[in-house]
Amino acid sequence: MKKKIGIISGMGTRAGLYFVNKLIDQIHAPKDQDFPEFILHNNSSVPDRTLAIVYGKESPERELLRSIKMMNELQVDYIVLTCITSYHFVNMLDKELLKNILNPVELTINVLLQKGYRRIGLMATTGTIKSKLFHKHSEEIDLITLNEKEQEELFMKSIYMDGGLKSSEIKEEAYYLFEKAFDTLKEYEVDVMVGGCSEVQIGYENITTKIPYIDTMSVLVDEVIKVMNLKKTTNEQEADTFLV
Repeated sequence: MKKKIGIISGMGTRAGLYFVNKLIDQIHAPKDQDFPEFILHNNSSVPDRTLAIVYGKESPERELLRSIKMMNELQVDYIVLTCITSYHFVNMLDKELLKNILNPVELTINVLLQKGYRRIGLMATTGTIKSKLFHKHSEEIDLITLNEKEQEELFMKSIYMDGGLKSSEIKEEAYYLFEKAFDTLKEYEVDVMVGGCSEVQIGYENITTKIPYIDTMSVLVDEVIKVMNLKKTTNEQEADTFLV
């Protein structure tokens, strides 16, 4: 029987659809029946994760739990959430609910260690940084982030501003601020850049900076392909689809 995957999106919506498109683009599916069966819940009711972590605003836990329970009722084999910061709250849920959830943070750390990268430039939301999702592995890797001013005025603004990377209509200013944030972090002499926020994949497509880059969402896509027993496209079979 074909396996099913549940995709919890809406955090943001555009990033979730990017994830789905990445998955479809990287599999070999000549006909309708070759595509994976997936259920997408675009739960745009989930409160902002960074506001909850940094400023004590409404927790997203209730809405995340609603989506996860919905997926389990639909008997999916695996669950992914297309928001890295949300995993701070997911990790606090009952262990029984976590058994079929794929964790992109752990997967990305494993890739970094396998590739031998140690000085990592992490582009992530302030919520992810404050929650130390990646920093819990700091004994194994050296994580470098923007300073507080750069983080808020460049990276976070590029995502959350009116017309930012979370928006349905992205402004050129958002792309400009994102590229400036990326270039600034690169100058900290890192070995590789990690897109530790699902919106990073959107901004990264519009810059020309050259440096080894690992996209956390692409790592997650690669894992989905593996656990779902899907065939990669011919072009992707010999390549690391998450390493650009």
